[in-house]
Amino acid sequence: MNRTLTASLLALAAVLPVTLSGGTAAAADTPISWRRCGDRPGAECGSLDVPVDWADPTGPTIKLSVVRRQATDPAARVGTLFYNPGGPGGQAALIVRDYPSTAFSQELLRRFDVVGIDPRGVGESQAVQCGLPVHDPEVSEYPGTSAGYEALVAHNKAVGESCLAATGPLLRHVDTMSVARDFDAVRAALGETKVTFLGKSYGTILGTQYAQLFPDRVRAMALDGAVDHSMSSRRLVTDATRAVEDSFDQFAAWCDRTENCRLHGRDVGRVWDDLVARAEREPVPVKDGRPLTAEELRYVAYAFLTMVPEYAGGLATAIAQAEQGDASIFASMRSQALDDPASTAAYRSVLCLDIDPQIHGYRDLRARLNKVRELSPHMKGTSEFWDMTAGCLGWPVPPANPQRPVNVHGTPPILVVGTTHDPATPAAWARSLSSHISGSGLLTYDGTGHTAYMRSTCATDHIDQYLVTGRLPARGTVCRPD
Repeated sequence: MNRTLTASLLALAAVLPVTLSGGTAAAADTPISWRRCGDRPGAECGSLDVPVDWADPTGPTIKLSVVRRQATDPAARVGTLFYNPGGPGGQAALIVRDYPSTAFSQELLRRFDVVGIDPRGVGESQAVQCGLPVHDPEVSEYPGTSAGYEALVAHNKAVGESCLAATGPLLRHVDTMSVARDFDAVRAALGETKVTFLGKSYGTILGTQYAQLFPDRVRAMALDGAVDHSMSSRRLVTDATRAVEDSFDQFAAWCDRTENCRLHGRDVGRVWDDLVARAEREPVPVKDGRPLTAEELRYVAYAFLTMVPEYAGGLATAIAQAEQGDASIFASMRSQALDDPASTAAYRSVLCLDIDPQIHGYRDLRARLNKVRELSPHMKGTSEFWDMTAGCLGWPVPPANPQRPVNVHGTPPILVVGTTHDPATPAAWARSLSSHISGSGLLTYDGTGHTAYMRSTCATDHIDQYLVTGRLPARGTVCRPD
């Protein structure tokens, strides 16, 4: 679910009536006006009006930003492919417009009209605005005292109230169930009876909820880096904690066997632990910038781990440089991971509607913190799911779409993809989600980093073949690193 990745990567005819769960329906009477856009040939931009609140389909509306790239081989066109890169906060419209070859194989671009929709509250779809920064280095998400807990709750409440003031009623309706209904409105606007869907990370929650709401409108669906939205907050946090620690161990093992790793020949775990302990006493200096706390170092290291193996050397160099008293590489990555106001505002606002922290006071948080620190001696409980647990305490908008049982029936076979050493979405979640989707298949990438598509040639080929043909890989298929 990593917003670092989605930040770094950066698509209608008259709308037919859309029947929604709960008996609501929506229609739009204005066809989409497409226009050429972007610097790379082939992109078309448009927009679609959808209700702010799907329970009030004739009420106020917002415009969704949609970008389409039509199949480069019309004679071989299969249909329309919806894409979500994750986040939440990932700008699918931007990626489809400007970075198609980074996000998609040539086979998918050849066979599908690829459509990127910025979800409500994200990017060009009326992005969430906040008057205060989501993260304050002076407010710990790992409070050691009840006073620290109260400071965290007060900070989150103030941030959320600033978002309500700046964004208005939309902030209460950026949950993923509303996004799934938006996507079906786009499907109808495109005149498609069924759509194909590729979702990564957070996009797997979106895909799952779309399949639950509209099973008969799914042609094929690949869910890569799966999140099982039926899991309790406690399970999400503990599983993620183990996965992050495992990824750190994978990184250390890479350094041990790789001579050009800056930490080769040293005890990487000890070097890291000593650096973090020093930062606990005094933040590490940054050239021309604010020193970084131990909490910040750990979160940035996690961001690096989502991109291992590509960024393994970068993490080693960052640690070695910080050990010498300059955390500038960490600071640069922090600015991408935590300092983009639009990305972090959308991320926090969506997840606080989708995930119930299930924490009732400092005692609950402290017990959970003790558990995750026991599970992760090097990373000390750092994970995105800890960030959303702690970051949603005190949020003024209650969860509109909290965890609930996932049961998907009536779709064609859906492909769920998991990576064995994924720090953001553990492979166990892919197995669990697959068990809740009738007739699904499971593809495993035995590698490191977050998600498998366009990281592993084997996984990419299997996902492409499935999306084109609708046929699942053979049961038990495991892909190895290139």
